[in-house]
Amino acid sequence: MVETKSDKFIELLTESGEVEATLLGSLVSRNKDNHGAILTELIDKGIMKRDAAGELWATAIGYTYVNPLNIAIPPGADFEIPQEMAKRINAIALYEFDGHITMAMEDPTNQPLIDSLEKYLLKKVSPAFAIPEDITQAIELHYKSDTSFDAALRELEAFTLGEANVAGEKDALLRLVESNALVEMTNQIFVAAFRQKASDIHIEAHKGYGTVRLRVDGHLRDLVSLPEQLHRALIVRIKFISELDIADTRLPQDGRFNLEIGTYSQDFRLSTLPGLHGEKAVIRLLGQAGSKGLPNFDELMFARSNLLRFRHAVAKPNGVFIVTGPTGSGKTTTLYSALDYLNDRDRNIMTIEDPVEYQLPGVNHFEVKHKIELDFNRVLRAALRQDPDVILVGEVRDAETAKIAVEAALTGHMVLTTLHTNNAIQAITRLIEMGVDPYMLAPALNGVMSQRLVGKICESCKESYQPKEDILLKYFEKDSIPGMPTFYRGKGCPHCHKTGFAGRLGVHEIVEVSEELRDLIGKRAPLNDMQRTANELGFVSLRADALKKAMLGLTTLEEVERITVPEYKTD
Repeated sequence: MVETKSDKFIELLTESGEVEATLLGSLVSRNKDNHGAILTELIDKGIMKRDAAGELWATAIGYTYVNPLNIAIPPGADFEIPQEMAKRINAIALYEFDGHITMAMEDPTNQPLIDSLEKYLLKKVSPAFAIPEDITQAIELHYKSDTSFDAALRELEAFTLGEANVAGEKDALLRLVESNALVEMTNQIFVAAFRQKASDIHIEAHKGYGTVRLRVDGHLRDLVSLPEQLHRALIVRIKFISELDIADTRLPQDGRFNLEIGTYSQDFRLSTLPGLHGEKAVIRLLGQAGSKGLPNFDELMFARSNLLRFRHAVAKPNGVFIVTGPTGSGKTTTLYSALDYLNDRDRNIMTIEDPVEYQLPGVNHFEVKHKIELDFNRVLRAALRQDPDVILVGEVRDAETAKIAVEAALTGHMVLTTLHTNNAIQAITRLIEMGVDPYMLAPALNGVMSQRLVGKICESCKESYQPKEDILLKYFEKDSIPGMPTFYRGKGCPHCHKTGFAGRLGVHEIVEVSEELRDLIGKRAPLNDMQRTANELGFVSLRADALKKAMLGLTTLEEVERITVPEYKTD
């Protein structure tokens, strides 16, 4: 890795205030002639976030910073360099734009190497700085050959389960799950999911065959079809590594497991469910903090007014803040970003989850265990005796947990939690229906946010267009259509796997509880009255926020229609 030729990196560190002065002095004294070692230590010891440290280093040497693990590199792209070359120079081609290939390099100042790459590729190379370990990891993941996946499938196709399908034949099942071909095929599926930044893996049983699909950017993509026997073999293997009963195919089972993927440790959560043609398994990739990192508020793509409300609500010394939305809408990620914002040595922060999805330095994490009756309410009661300042409760599932959370807020604690409702205002009435007394909820509640995730238009194939009037009338009154509005969509390209989307972004609606709303809550006012008051105080609906982001070219009208409903009229 290139060394800075001045103390620019140290100057930037000092100006940033990210590192306490005494600690920075100690780092510099130990690594006087090797500022690269300071960068490594800052990251490895969790003193600075990976991307923040990388950006400072890149600025110091005068180049752009990239994290190659955050970029979906299309397999088999014509700008790809051979794997052995990539390993030797520790560099990887990320994408091609306007005739230039962006290359992640640990030393972007190495002009002779750049000249050699341009001669090999016959194209211009734009070097960018990336942390060496991230480049190594990206190379290992990207060049995982599909050939090995195909070979494992061919070998397994010749394999017959025979009596291994009979319940009770555990010896035969154990021989199956430890076969090299099955282990390799299973690992290839996990690597593909990790590489494509999938949130879930769906292994589905159909009549005579099975399928594996990945949920990427909110949409399911086919990965591979399997003969019926191979589908059963795959389910057995995944149940085995999750320490479930591999012989029982009659009942739903839940489990979890951890795998090393390259240099990262990835947690998975498994749910199996018997179906008409066999078991279906859904595997959630928990957090992916190692590969993607925890987003900050800016990366969550809040509208400015919503961001101000969100920050104000979660930064209060006590109260309850709730995030609502369906499974997979990013609720936990948003709340963890709030914890990261609040995380300092002055606060005792605790989380109670099922399961723990992220791990933050300095935060105390606790996991519920239903098998021993260690449920949310029991752990929460115990946590309140641990002198907490901030508590994240993974989900309010019952009346007792809801009541304890509200009581905790009233006794000086900040409680962050989630609830399943369709919009923000409904969360208030839902808590009252669960048995929380309105006179307690009114002073305790700081705010409620409803959140959804929409696909983000791929920048590599983005194009503008003007929708037809009948489409626009779904979102605007006929007399209020703003001229000839321009919207955007992705045409589909190798970079986005022909989907037109690359990544996701949040759309939000936030109700910050005002004195007027507290009065309505205490009186058990109808939903309409609370919604009308929120509107008068500047409430922006999910649909309005999504539409604004579509007009800014961040997402499409189709995504707005997919995840929002027309606004409810209160007048």
